[in-house]
Amino acid sequence: MAPSVAVAAPPDPSSIAVSATALAPGDTFTASVELFNPQAFTVTFAKAQVRTVEASAVDLLDLVSCSGTTSDCFVQGSSFRGPVGDLAPGQQRTVVFTFKVKSTAPAGSYTLEHQLVGDNFSFSASTGPVLTITPPAADIAVSLDASPRGILTSRVTYTVSVTNLGPGGPSNVRVGGNYAAGFSWAGGNGCVRTTGRAVQCDFSAVPVGGHASASFSVDAGLLALGGFTTTVSRVTSTPPDPHSGNDSASRTCSALTGLLVLC
Repeated sequence: MAPSVAVAAPPDPSSIAVSATALAPGDTFTASVELFNPQAFTVTFAKAQVRTVEASAVDLLDLVSCSGTTSDCFVQGSSFRGPVGDLAPGQQRTVVFTFKVKSTAPAGSYTLEHQLVGDNFSFSASTGPVLTITPPAADIAVSLDASPRGILTSRVTYTVSVTNLGPGGPSNVRVGGNYAAGFSWAGGNGCVRTTGRAVQCDFSAVPVGGHASASFSVDAGLLALGGFTTTVSRVTSTPPDPHSGNDSASRTCSALTGLLVLC
């Protein structure tokens, strides 16, 4: 009796392999899609399709290039497609997409979905690896300056500055704090008073190596006397700040009278 011979299972209609799954905005990676037609008929105008489950792939990725196709890859709805022409029974094709993560891609995990799609027949979609997009951390340093440095004035203007030490480029930076008791709110430029003596300053974006400033002013009361300390701290920023040691700053001003304030 002749020994039995194992018969290899045919490939799946589509499979995918990626060069990286841990990504940051601006990173480039490849997605290689293997196509196989297991049917007894030709799949006309066959295409490799790639999309993401949790969000639209075209909102997360830019198509840099593709290879192994019969014509240019293109966007179809929320997916990317790479045409390989008619795919006869038992034929295989490989399409390699090169993607770049958009600078605006939000942090999160996104499951890749791949599929062999034809004009006359489409196979069921299958899920592949999960892409994890994590923006690089951004170290925000907070500083606080105060004027006047002269006499015969009751108004103090505080300047709140944030510096991005990198490596990422943060957005939505918020600095908050409380000005000292004995002073009253006089206005702000980029800063607002929220409740009581609480102050909030918002910065929409700070490029790597750059800085941004906002200010607010307070007036000393007629009975102000002694030292008055104002402290501000980073409240939030996106992505998170990996170093907290430079997130706060304080300045102390001294009032001899309501009209004699030194900082």
